[in-house]
Amino acid sequence: MNVFLVTSPFQYLCALEAKKHYKTKNNVLFLVDQSSTRGLEQQEKIFNPREWNYVITTTRKNRTINIPKAIKKIKDIIKGEQIDTFFYGEYNAWRTKLVAENFCIKKDVYFDDGTLTINELREFIETKKTYSRSRLLQDILLKLYGCKPTTKSLPRENLELFTIFDLNSSTVNIERNTFSHLKAHYNHSDLFSEHAPIGFIGQGAVGHKGGQSVSSYVERVSRFAKSTKNGITYFPHRTESHDVAKAIANIENLTYHRSTLPLELELIEKKIQLSCLYGMNSTAQYTAKLFYPDMPIYNLISDKENLSPRNERIRLFYKESGIEEMLI
Repeated sequence: MNVFLVTSPFQYLCALEAKKHYKTKNNVLFLVDQSSTRGLEQQEKIFNPREWNYVITTTRKNRTINIPKAIKKIKDIIKGEQIDTFFYGEYNAWRTKLVAENFCIKKDVYFDDGTLTINELREFIETKKTYSRSRLLQDILLKLYGCKPTTKSLPRENLELFTIFDLNSSTVNIERNTFSHLKAHYNHSDLFSEHAPIGFIGQGAVGHKGGQSVSSYVERVSRFAKSTKNGITYFPHRTESHDVAKAIANIENLTYHRSTLPLELELIEKKIQLSCLYGMNSTAQYTAKLFYPDMPIYNLISDKENLSPRNERIRLFYKESGIEEMLI
């Protein structure tokens, strides 16, 4: 039996590819529902229960209660057997560690949840860091619900990466995800046209702690829109707030496109042609390289801000991967 822990629409696409790539049978999908309306819309459009032998869903609320309930359901399904392969998209997340702590697992496969893979590989996997988290009350509750708390989790053995990124490591085996099955299923065509608008990928966490301020972000997008001739088609991040969306939609020379699918599929299904694609360390920039190799792709950076070590690592990786940089 194999267990797939999925917490985002993009992870779901990666899970489907992993299922095909590893030719797994008897698969349990452990699906954590999206918290935003847009995220739920995307999830519902791509989720197909017939793809799975068993489906267990849970919310993001009351994790100390709901995750143990889901773990119990998995235990009821596997009936004391080992998990052959545990697939997940968040290496260092509490729920991932809790599932791993409560089962005997032969092999781990860590697939992408965006650019997080690039940093987690270097910071946690290759350095073999031990995961530590102790919450006295929560740990007591977990025990009452029949779960072993994950106060200290050693580096995972028999770990493998399944990733879209061209990464190398002497620590773990890496398998490439080229989205070959997704391409074949959707019969994607070349959507590049030099006369089409410019695509602009919205950034997540705007206005949140650690993210850009709303005013700074809107000013940057507005400045970029004014500098283009063909206009821009703006694709918001699925977590974008109403305030950000309202401000962006009022920018001149900009068309606000409310996606109902992850961008990789949105362009194909809606047959949206673009002359090039811009973003800021976005995963969709990299996946666009896989789907549309002839489309110019750029990474927007600002000389006015100091990037965090994590964002700087992604910027350098993108640059080395052939994604050109442009100051904004």
